[in-house]
Amino acid sequence: MLTANSISNNIKPIARGILWAISFFGLCFGLAACSTDQDQFSASTNTASNAAPATFDNPIIKYDTADPTNQVGALIYTADPAAMVVNDTLYLYSTHDEQSLNGKDYRMYDYRLWTSTDLVSWQNKGAVFRYSDFAWARGNEKTGNAYAHHVVHRKDASGKSRYYFYAAVEGGQTGDAFGFSIGVAVADSPEGPFTDPRGMPMILLEDTAKDKDHSWRNIDPAVFIDDDGRAYLYWGNKQLWWVELEPDLVHLKGEKYSLDAQSRMQHRDTSKVKIHAVDTLPNFEEGPYVSKHQGLYYLVYAAGFPESLAYATSPSVTGPWHYRGIIMDPLPNTTTIHPALFDFKGHTYLAYHSADLPGGGNYRRSLSIDRVYFNQDGTIQKIIRTTKK
Repeated sequence: MLTANSISNNIKPIARGILWAISFFGLCFGLAACSTDQDQFSASTNTASNAAPATFDNPIIKYDTADPTNQVGALIYTADPAAMVVNDTLYLYSTHDEQSLNGKDYRMYDYRLWTSTDLVSWQNKGAVFRYSDFAWARGNEKTGNAYAHHVVHRKDASGKSRYYFYAAVEGGQTGDAFGFSIGVAVADSPEGPFTDPRGMPMILLEDTAKDKDHSWRNIDPAVFIDDDGRAYLYWGNKQLWWVELEPDLVHLKGEKYSLDAQSRMQHRDTSKVKIHAVDTLPNFEEGPYVSKHQGLYYLVYAAGFPESLAYATSPSVTGPWHYRGIIMDPLPNTTTIHPALFDFKGHTYLAYHSADLPGGGNYRRSLSIDRVYFNQDGTIQKIIRTTKK
């Protein structure tokens, strides 16, 4: 009986190479866990200087210095990443934890910006927005309630770039009730200054009162602009909601209103607005983040409490969503995780927060990034957390 060894001993070297290749690729395609990346085969030809990073010096944001990864200085605690890629630069926005070492509850006033062209070297752009930039938002010495946010880029009809900053802050409710709202601010630069074009929130307690009744249900906004130009806002705690936006990205589709003498919205009418509640995601807690990779839509979210990262997929940006599982287990010293799944120069990455800096904890978190790998069927492999060795 012929064996692989007896055959290979009697064929030419080039034939042995063909036999090895057939064996290797046949094995890989037969295994569900064989990973893919957006350019895995071309990656092997890259030099070390331009190869995509696979490990990171996490947490990537450590110090409130010009080089926040390597230039030692005062520690800075950051959370809730929002990723935006424009012209080969990653703009990574974060919230800013300012709680004391033994303090309780969140103490957050501003939003920070960190940029990179290679995900290795970072620049600190400082605070680009504050909760108080919304005139209707409330804060005090205890907290500014500057919760998670999202930033997107779109060119207007004239071709001018505009940047839209969506944030969850407390205030702006009908009757001055306590509760979190979602607002939007707009700028001509990713570094701001961002200004509020509405003069009032986009999402109020009354918009979701039929589904939930806790005052922090309207948090964690995320906006996705689809290939056809239509835009959608996702948000929620204990419940996922979504609504389509008008092309201007500052109004809900079907929202009607008038303007006062200062061009601020008034007499808001949402009777024609369709807000959708999604009830099919197991253990949905908060932090939805929608992205598209290789033609498939991905919804990553914080699940359960303490939070893990789960995800679902869909052939449509509006669902239905098919639950796929957990890609990151709860992390040490923090009960929350907030995801941002994004593509950068042909590869996919996950930004999230941990509590890995000295003195870290639930209210003193830190931004991290790791590589994302997909299986042949589009499912995501469990995230392998990395740090500098």
